[in-house]
Amino acid sequence: MNDLLIARMGGQFGAFTTADAHACGHDSLSLHRLVTSGDIVRVGPRAYVDGRLHRGLTPAQQHGLAARAIVRSFDGRAAASHYSALALMKLPIVGASLSTTHVVREAGQQSRRRGSLAVHRTYGPGALCTIGQTLSVVPALAVIGSAMACGIESGVVAADAALARARTTPEELAHWIERLSRRPHLTWARKAVQLADARSESPGESRTRVILTGLGYNDLEPQAQVTDGRRVVARVDLMVRGVLVVEFDGAVKYEGIHGRQALVAEKKREDLLRQLGYGIVRLVWSDLADPARVQAKMLAEIAILRQRRLW
Repeated sequence: MNDLLIARMGGQFGAFTTADAHACGHDSLSLHRLVTSGDIVRVGPRAYVDGRLHRGLTPAQQHGLAARAIVRSFDGRAAASHYSALALMKLPIVGASLSTTHVVREAGQQSRRRGSLAVHRTYGPGALCTIGQTLSVVPALAVIGSAMACGIESGVVAADAALARARTTPEELAHWIERLSRRPHLTWARKAVQLADARSESPGESRTRVILTGLGYNDLEPQAQVTDGRRVVARVDLMVRGVLVVEFDGAVKYEGIHGRQALVAEKKREDLLRQLGYGIVRLVWSDLADPARVQAKMLAEIAILRQRRLW
């Protein structure tokens, strides 16, 4: 790989096109050799990324890098969309097939699939922005598109994060929901927007809220404060009907000295909450893949609360 292409890749976040390579003195044969050696990765027709950079990224980051190169290959005629835009914005992606890249044509009127590329029709004026030199739909449309492509849970996770990071607003989400008509699965996106809540602090908490809503629990308060009558003694992930605490333990580790200290502190916190009359359900990632297990845990704790006439 020559110095010109190295410099160009560096200035384009590791993404480049066949035209970029030719402008830097490479031809089709030398590009093939670079792909074979692993120095570069071909991510689409006329679209490549830096191989070393690509190998050091998470799958979602790799998807975002590929989206940069693919959008660039359209030479200003397309923008990243759906969860491909979420990847550029570093917003969480749930339930997506990262082997498919989504773009929207700036003037296209029909959607179509071309292998691993999904090309969508234009959203109209005001739909685009730039994320690090790459054309993209605005965050609200990335959220809505993700919900349409992957379902309500995906949309809620993305919407919660986008709202919490001030990347969009409830008003902007509602505006685009109303502007889009006759789009596939728009009802999924509409429901995701209705359920969105900026108070959720992680994808796990967002997914927990969606599952509980699906199970019929509607009186949910994210990041609820618990008091002992005088002061706040705890803030919990989710409060159900004011008496049942649901905590999501996404990455809690209790190994080592600090882990044991965290475990002791968490046990004291749970004991205090129970002394104050609250029921507690703890969930982990594997629970979120099994709503029946979540329901069983909820019903077991609710039975205890009913015995005490608190439910």
